[in-house]
Amino acid sequence: MWAIVPLKTLESAKRRLAGMLSAAERRDLMLAMARDVLAALCQARRLAGILIVSRTPEADALAQSFSTERFAESPDADLPEALTQASDYLTHHFGARGVMVIPADVPLIRAREIDDLLAGHAAMDGPAGAVTVVPDSENLGTNCLVLSPPDVIGFVFDGKSFRPHVDAAFARGLTPRIVHSRGFGLDIDTVDDLKDLLEAGGSSQTGTFLEKSGIAARLSGSTIDKDNPEATP
Repeated sequence: MWAIVPLKTLESAKRRLAGMLSAAERRDLMLAMARDVLAALCQARRLAGILIVSRTPEADALAQSFSTERFAESPDADLPEALTQASDYLTHHFGARGVMVIPADVPLIRAREIDDLLAGHAAMDGPAGAVTVVPDSENLGTNCLVLSPPDVIGFVFDGKSFRPHVDAAFARGLTPRIVHSRGFGLDIDTVDDLKDLLEAGGSSQTGTFLEKSGIAARLSGSTIDKDNPEATP
């Protein structure tokens, strides 16, 4: 089982926070979250390896820091296409028999939670394969997708992919395992998400960045600036 961590271009990261955070702050926030995710994955015991999927220059430094593989998708690939290319790469070059797709903006995940999720997936894996779907807190998007074999269903990831991933599993004759998870459930997109992360407490590079940068002090009573065109999702 290999983890795939897609990382979009940092210049365009988290535009919904542009009403409160500068471009440099959003970039540094994204890097802090990615480091939290990669640190948890590196500590997990049930993974054969980790692949960062990105064309952004910072991905090389992350891959080196965490001793992971890096894959650059085609320049014109959207996220599902990039994940398909990365999955095929792992299958053909590393013999991957399963993939776990985790976004880089779920900084509260922990290694034990990852291992528990993979153990449950392995227990239901059979000749036809297995699908585990972890939705976001609103049951709209997918914050983790575990597939064995890697091509058992196609990737969606369009912000509302939870139901399509579930339906795709049923279409293949598989009953998907749906797991609601505290750590995986919080992906950071809005001011309220940042507040939830700080209220959750615990140790994370993301939380430390928010405190040291002064962003945490600005969060109380804050809202997105709706007059800022970059704040539009």
